[in-house]
Amino acid sequence: MGSPCPSKMNSHHPSGVTLVYPFFVCRNPVEKLFPPLGIACLASQLSALDIPVMVVDCTFEDPEEVIDRIAESQPAIIGISIMVTMSRNAFELVEKLRDRLPDTLFVAGGPLPTVLPHLFAEAFEVVFCGEGDVTFPRFCEDYLASGSTPCNLALDLASYPGLYRAREGLIWASPTVHNPQDILDNLPLPDRSPFNHLRYQEAMENNTGEKQTSLMITRGCPYSCDFCSKPVWGNHFRKPSLERVFSEIEQIIELGYTSLWVADDCFTLDMDYLAAFCREMIRRKVPLSWTCLSRVDRLTPEFIDLMRRAGCVRVFLGLESGSNETLRLMNKRATVEQGIEAVNLFSKAGIGTAGFFMVGYPGETRESIEKTFALVLALPLDEAWFTVPLPLPGTPLFNRVADLAMWDDWEVSNQVKFVYPSEFDERWLKRRIGETMEAFHEKKRAASGRERPGEWQSPYTC
Repeated sequence: MGSPCPSKMNSHHPSGVTLVYPFFVCRNPVEKLFPPLGIACLASQLSALDIPVMVVDCTFEDPEEVIDRIAESQPAIIGISIMVTMSRNAFELVEKLRDRLPDTLFVAGGPLPTVLPHLFAEAFEVVFCGEGDVTFPRFCEDYLASGSTPCNLALDLASYPGLYRAREGLIWASPTVHNPQDILDNLPLPDRSPFNHLRYQEAMENNTGEKQTSLMITRGCPYSCDFCSKPVWGNHFRKPSLERVFSEIEQIIELGYTSLWVADDCFTLDMDYLAAFCREMIRRKVPLSWTCLSRVDRLTPEFIDLMRRAGCVRVFLGLESGSNETLRLMNKRATVEQGIEAVNLFSKAGIGTAGFFMVGYPGETRESIEKTFALVLALPLDEAWFTVPLPLPGTPLFNRVADLAMWDDWEVSNQVKFVYPSEFDERWLKRRIGETMEAFHEKKRAASGRERPGEWQSPYTC
């Protein structure tokens, strides 16, 4: 997987940029599928610089056909966006493309390369850490204009924030800078045109009953949950103008979608901004329902009613545990009682709720895990999702329990599988999760056809 230097002779001079999202649903089936907005944003920025760009979303593709298509395009630069569960796919693509594209510069970016750039520095000539907006497109423009090659970057590397390069025993790492809000407001809208929207709509309609797609509005999260990795957006919370947001929503409507998944980590963090968004949805009579993530604190009945009137139909809450002690271990800065109140408030307003729960956390007990199972069955949730801790690189949890030697195991999503030595028996956890989910669905079946209660007084004692 090393550098192609010295370059082999190639009959075609490479040109342009190819952006790749290396997720294949045939290898890792998931329930909800959304177009990759990261490369959609970069594609629009490259096009604004008049740089030829091809987007390769591998989601519905055959791996071998993807390799042929990329090779035939003869790009000067290939940029691959990589999350934890996609690293193996990314390395395989590079390995198979090297011989066919000896004069192409391979660039990695995304969450995992941001926190562990050295793991990618052999297979890729350049790694970009953090937000690629502005920096990566400008790098591509300069690279193409300078006559640089993969072996010889005739560029001032210090001028590209977040660039990491390790070659011939030398390491260059420029500091990562998160884009300020004024830059975000001036970026072109994501280019959604290359994606197979009919396939995405079909997949989501089968799963949710709606042709749902994702929308990223705000960036950054000021909280520091023990298990959460946020290397790309960082800690600083930023929000674009609502004019920009609704221009993007208009494009989504034109593509035939009927529902939005607002994928922000902290969409409900700025209550004034969210209220303005809701009022604008109502004023414009936007014909889309929407779902979002939310924290469990600072919610009021009046505010939740505004969300409902604006089209919000479901909220995903990171409840995580039925034990306050476990929540403290996770540094959630929220309580079980706040979670119960939030679920009841949304339920009473007629907004569906989904809860995320994590069991088997380092330092918790079987008793605290059983409290989580009891809480799931006590609350009026519409969906419940269980995971075990996944120590992502760059998190305090990783620093305590994981080892880089284990990273190769992080390939499949949503499994009850520990990637570090745990005091909990996976077989017991799988059995108890299965029993709890069976009871949860039985409760939902029993309640179907009856009026949904506005609020449940939980028999569970925190």
